[in-house]
Amino acid sequence: MHSGGWAGLKPDEVPAILQKGERVLSRRETAQYGAGSAQNITINIQTRDAESFRQSRTQVSADIARAVAMGRRGM
Repeated sequence: MHSGGWAGLKPDEVPAILQKGERVLSRRETAQYGAGSAQNITINIQTRDAESFRQSRTQVSADIARAVAMGRRGM
């Protein structure tokens, strides 16, 4: 304990409790995760009229956010 860290762990180590299906990234994977290249994505939305789109824009935004999140996870 005098050199830092917790009993049984090196000073640069920390314990982790994960849920099933979760995983820990290595330092290399973590560095690569944030270094991904940006991509432009075009989404075409067809609607009957502008009011129909205004009424559904919250749902459309949620659907797009969900698709982006899945893309980030590689699904």
